[in-house]
Amino acid sequence: MGQFRGHQLNYHAQSFTVGITTVSGSIKAVVVHQKNGAFQCPICGIFLTTKSRCRSHLKGRICQPDPSLPAITMPKEMAIPALHQQQETHTYDDAVLCSCGMLQASAEEKRRTLGIIEALGLQPILLKDARGAEHYALVHPTAFSGFPTDPAAEPNPVVPQKRRLEDDTSRPTPELKRLLSSSPYAGLLATREYIELDDEICKLLNQNWRSSTHLRFSSAVILSGCIILNSKSGHAIIANAVEMYGRESTVDIHHNSFGLRSGQSMTTPPPAATKTPYKKVRPVTLSTLDGGSRLIIETTSFNALITSSLRLDKVVKPSIGVSTPSFKLINKGDVLATRIYLDARNLQTGLKMAGNRDTWNVSNSNVLCQLRQVKTKFFDASTYYLCRGSSHFTRFHPYQPYTIFSLASCEQFECGDNVEASNLFHNIASNVIKDGAQAVLEKKTVQQLRSRCTDQGSIPNEFDRILSLYGDDDDSMPILDNHDLNDPLESLASHLSPFIATANKEVVCLIEGEFAQPIA
Repeated sequence: MGQFRGHQLNYHAQSFTVGITTVSGSIKAVVVHQKNGAFQCPICGIFLTTKSRCRSHLKGRICQPDPSLPAITMPKEMAIPALHQQQETHTYDDAVLCSCGMLQASAEEKRRTLGIIEALGLQPILLKDARGAEHYALVHPTAFSGFPTDPAAEPNPVVPQKRRLEDDTSRPTPELKRLLSSSPYAGLLATREYIELDDEICKLLNQNWRSSTHLRFSSAVILSGCIILNSKSGHAIIANAVEMYGRESTVDIHHNSFGLRSGQSMTTPPPAATKTPYKKVRPVTLSTLDGGSRLIIETTSFNALITSSLRLDKVVKPSIGVSTPSFKLINKGDVLATRIYLDARNLQTGLKMAGNRDTWNVSNSNVLCQLRQVKTKFFDASTYYLCRGSSHFTRFHPYQPYTIFSLASCEQFECGDNVEASNLFHNIASNVIKDGAQAVLEKKTVQQLRSRCTDQGSIPNEFDRILSLYGDDDDSMPILDNHDLNDPLESLASHLSPFIATANKEVVCLIEGEFAQPIA
């Protein structure tokens, strides 16, 4: 996998920046873009096949930029917000617990102790003696001015700053506490930590994909496994699968086409006009033409479609697929009352990915399971984005919604026309991910898959259509920008829809079993 990732970065990077030294000694930043499967030097115009060769070409001063040309500004380092972490010392609650000798107590004992101290109106102070050792004590604010000190030790009393509970997103809100304690899956949820979405994370989620292409992957990880809680109704779900769709056609050909809002629009405006709990981030429910409802987390740069979820406030069958009937945000009041809590570990992983511009997928395992539930536009590279994230509880592929690319791995279908059609999509996606613009579909592959199909039927007929596209001397044909190939592929994808629905019923059972497991 490491070699594959290196190949991907060296041969298929969309662009990269090189800092080169001019004859005058000044440093200019040069942006190199991939064109037609090769990297074109922006100075002399020659094409080089790999990123490393192009970088050496520029660094080796084989060509020099025109001094009269303005320098290309190096992209600023993207600010990645730090994960909120509770400090080990000097936090208000830690100071209280330390002064009472309760740091190692159970969570319930800690909560009870904090409540008692707050009721008594006591506050902690930090005393530092002459050796620098720290000692905590509890005093009433009115008595602090007369607190005795040891002149020999010359302690320096410090009152730890009390954190405002309503501003501390690393602490669960009362609504989340109630959910986590009363949920039928309380034991399982207790194995994870949840942090409310804050302004810094919102800012990251709204970064433009055109300048930061890697964020489509890190955002999927950040939002996967999040809890979406409507504090007005008490309804809550965990997002077990999240698919990222860019808002602009220049970054994602599947941009913004989700359904109808109020029966009028096929697109969703960015969340800027309406005041919401989070800056330019909001969850919404969209109605679809077929009567379904899709749950989406909107930002100005992408829409995150929830394709697998489970109600947490009561026992309801999991929702698998593009529709989420078990959780609906019916009106503006529901949207304003809804909170988003991120899985802390997934957030930490996602932030690390956001700091690495070479990120090209969500995970190095089960790569094709990261493809989205798309069924059209197979001629475009963005169809093959690996930007579907899964929660901790559904990280293994049998617990994830099936797609046209993964249906062949479903144990319900050992053979059949539908399996061969899925194998075809699996092969196509693998080739595009591996070879990029040079990806081809080999004729012998299609022939082998067709030979395992029945003689007649809608799926075999589409295989025959594909075979008719090859010339007598053709061993392969390109996949990307091939609209002739796209037509039978879209037909094949539509024929797989009922099989995917059947396979997803098994996913429902597996998720129900996973969440029903008792925690030791």
